[in-house]
Amino acid sequence: MLVVIVSVALLDLAVVLCVVWGRERLVEPALPAPASDAARSASAPTAPRLRRHLDGLRLYAWWVSMFLVAATASTLLVTGAGGRLAMRLLALTSPEATGRLTEAAATVGEITFEGTLGFLVFGALPFAFASTALYLLVAPWLPRGRLVGPGWLSVLVFAALAVVQGAFLAAFTGRLSRSLPLMTRTNWAETVLPLLIGVVLWPLGVILAVGALVTFSLPRLLPWFLGVRASRGGVIVGRVLLVLGVIAALPAFAASVVSIWGR
Repeated sequence: MLVVIVSVALLDLAVVLCVVWGRERLVEPALPAPASDAARSASAPTAPRLRRHLDGLRLYAWWVSMFLVAATASTLLVTGAGGRLAMRLLALTSPEATGRLTEAAATVGEITFEGTLGFLVFGALPFAFASTALYLLVAPWLPRGRLVGPGWLSVLVFAALAVVQGAFLAAFTGRLSRSLPLMTRTNWAETVLPLLIGVVLWPLGVILAVGALVTFSLPRLLPWFLGVRASRGGVIVGRVLLVLGVIAALPAFAASVVSIWGR
């Protein structure tokens, strides 16, 4: 019962944040303008080059922090809490399935700490992190604005949860982008805190560390990609790719819906 109460409270908080921050938009940071020729000549020859590499790394750290904080928040508030409530609702509407084992070896109708932790780690967390990464990638291309049964209820519940996840990511990342500064010498202590999530989730942290090395070696790569992605041509191409992706996924999606609905 405690798990259900906490899940309801967390999901309610996510919905409240969607409403309160519903008009927030993702604001990408701008790096300081390059130093003038006079300033460059007055400094050491290697200083501008090192500054360019460090600026690229700072920009990368900002995006990684956005990704880690937003994904962790959506794991706890939406995919974790909402997914647990959805499974509980479906278990209540399927009394004949109580006591049976699911494909994940969980017992239908039982809410345990171990089962909840397993769902968070192997179910909610991967989906939240994958959907957050996808959202941050395609954000400029999106229009502005917000296994049990019965089968029809499964489709409706998880479809609604997906909508909440999308609305939460849009609202939360928009608000976070305005309050998360680029790392500097004076604020490095607080801006490095979100990066510690990558230490806890060390397999993901290893991948992000490799990305940091690539970004430091090629400091112009990330700004170039972000510029192309948000340009007029990039937005048009991105939206075309999104439409093609949706069309390609429709057959598998329809087959899954029919399979779940018929249970």
